[in-house]
Amino acid sequence: MDGLSRRDLRDGAVHKFLRHSERHYRLLFESNPQPVWVYDAKTLQFLEVNQSAVRKYGYSREEFLAMTLRDIRIQEDNSTSSGTPSNPGVDPETIAVRKHRKRDGTPIDAEITSVPLTLNGRAARLDVATDITARKRANAELTAANRELESFSYSVSHDLRAPLRSISGFSTALLEDFGDSLNAEARDYLRRIRLATERMGILIDDLLNLSRLARTKMTVGPVDLSNMAKLIALELQKTQPERLAEFRIEDGLQALADPHLMRIAFENLLGNAWKFTSKRERALIELGKAEGNGTPAYFVRDNGAGFDPAYKDHLFGAFQRLHNASDFPGTGVGLATVERIIRRHGGRIWAEGAVEQGATFYFTLSEKIEAGASAKS
Repeated sequence: MDGLSRRDLRDGAVHKFLRHSERHYRLLFESNPQPVWVYDAKTLQFLEVNQSAVRKYGYSREEFLAMTLRDIRIQEDNSTSSGTPSNPGVDPETIAVRKHRKRDGTPIDAEITSVPLTLNGRAARLDVATDITARKRANAELTAANRELESFSYSVSHDLRAPLRSISGFSTALLEDFGDSLNAEARDYLRRIRLATERMGILIDDLLNLSRLARTKMTVGPVDLSNMAKLIALELQKTQPERLAEFRIEDGLQALADPHLMRIAFENLLGNAWKFTSKRERALIELGKAEGNGTPAYFVRDNGAGFDPAYKDHLFGAFQRLHNASDFPGTGVGLATVERIIRRHGGRIWAEGAVEQGATFYFTLSEKIEAGASAKS
């Protein structure tokens, strides 16, 4: 073999493979758009950094290699062990949020993904740093906005109700004390005033309930949707026992959800179907489960007034109504409430229907909701 043994060829192939692997590693290391560094697991001394780290933090490569992790951490972050592996050279992948400082003193909130490795026989770790400063700032702004919304809700609840109560009270007093001396037209005006104040009160309640949905903490667990729907159906039938209405509710429908929020959603969906079938001689309202594109979807179907499909995108907007209030009373908040509840459960909702041919509302629920999930809408 021209003086080369099989061992020489094998060793050459191994060296070639190692050189190729090293070049491949170096390419991945340097081309990563996120700051990446390797440090000694015991001393925290930087052993290698990529160009993204140099650009992001403002230190030269030589300056980095003369420092330790402690040198880029803000002091308050060095005082805590949060996110630091208990056994840095052995612990598997960890993810933590750290407060870092650039060379010019600018603070950075960084999410660190850290994995162990062995470098030249010693324990080390490789970190990938993702700047989440903007995300944390956005979360803080969202928290402030929620506080302002809560303050607004309090103002709406108290400051608007007081004049409404006065208007309703005085119009009632006028009817009771001076009704006989008023002509029919004047009494009709007063009745309209009372109805308007009652409607405004309902609008305020709906608006407050809608705003609270985004802040209510979710308590997730198994929910018997079939049983929940049957109880709501009985309550609806008690309100108008004279109606000929049939509920067909599929048995055994179960879901992982917040029971309180799902009851609100079902009260609105079934209540909506009950309302829009009120002009039918025989109303039919169904609850079931369908399979579509491999994704299970629940549905509430009715044979009521339906809607113009050209306007279906308006169905889930707050205060959007596709029917006259004189025909079907309501504030236009019910379906917006349902949409928010379904979205908070990681699902989506959509509708199909036609004028005077009924409507079907489909919705999905995520199967990955964690118990105790907090608001994310």
